Amino acid sequence: MMALLRSRKTMFVLSGLVVVGLVVSAAVGLFNAIGTAPAAAPPQGQGQQDGGQAPQDGGQAPGTAPDVDVLGQAPSGLAYVSDPEADVYCEQDSCVRLVMVMTEDGELPEDSRETVETVVSHLTERGWEKQRPEGAREDQVFLSDGEHMLADTSSHDDPESPAVLMLGDAGDAPPSTP
Repeated sequence: MMALLRSRKTMFVLSGLVVVGLVVSAAVGLFNAIGTAPAAAPPQGQGQQDGGQAPQDGGQAPGTAPDVDVLGQAPSGLAYVSDPEADVYCEQDSCVRLVMVMTEDGELPEDSRETVETVVSHLTERGWEKQRPEGAREDQVFLSDGEHMLADTSSHDDPESPAVLMLGDAGDAPPSTP
């Protein structure tokens, strides 16, 4: 028995078994931890504070992002696309919705900058006004209809980047200079 334990071959086999056991144990622990993690629970203080009831004034509940419908009909040849759950981001009591601008066929437009300019001119024709929050860069686009704020969050430097707009409540927006 002692001769078997002194053998190099036996030591390599035992070392291999120990390493495999450690890796399997770590993998099982990782999968158990992933399986028991809460699925995107809102942090303390977020969500509807009034017990899940709608607000009394007929507006939207605090902590909810505006619907894509507030933008109205998209310009000709384009469509607004936003996932009701995946494209909403909340922080404290304010929420924003990311809205992608795509062609009516569901494809990405060739030029995101031109697409955003088309949407901006379309919305300004329908009563939205250009805003410039304090500290914003000159080239950033902000629009407001009084209740909602729209900002261009596209990465125009990347030719394959989609046209993305961020939609939120104007009450959540930083102070602006007209």
